Amino acid sequence: MAFSVTDFTGVIATKGLASSNKFEVDVFFPSGTSNKQFNLMCDSATIAGKNIQSVADITYGIRREVAYGAPTYEPLSLTFYCTEGLYEKTVLDKWQQQMVATSAPSGTNGGTFDVGYYDDYARDAKIIVTKLSVTGETVYKHEYREVYPKTVTAIELNHGASSGPVKVSATFNYIYWKDVTQS
Repeated sequence: MAFSVTDFTGVIATKGLASSNKFEVDVFFPSGTSNKQFNLMCDSATIAGKNIQSVADITYGIRREVAYGAPTYEPLSLTFYCTEGLYEKTVLDKWQQQMVATSAPSGTNGGTFDVGYYDDYARDAKIIVTKLSVTGETVYKHEYREVYPKTVTAIELNHGASSGPVKVSATFNYIYWKDVTQS
């Protein structure tokens, strides 16, 4: 089938194109609570993908890739604008402190690490990313379960840069996601 500009523009005219800047993020912390200020400061989010594991299956000379095992999920990335007191970075740092508490080194000792219980930092935590239409209606809603911030990026300060807003990014691991658009 040949590409038809008329058909393409007809689909766009009737259905429109999705806009990447219409979304909401709702982070539920390990306590099960959400924080409106934290959620409002989310600048960018991903709708993570899923990878189906496969293996080569050779039957009578025909080679096929067939699915097997549980899927693997891509990490979820969120970027937040920081308010003047770096509240957003502080919240993420405290969450990571629940995961692995560290104490200051003393003498030649490199400090101690106290690894937290998974149930305390991830079991009730979830993130909901909602893709909105240009009119604000829910188009697609992803819920990530048992999330925790594996990586919190550094914040770079620079005298040479123009005075743009400070941002902090976090990469979240999670056990699975599900589509909850119709829920």
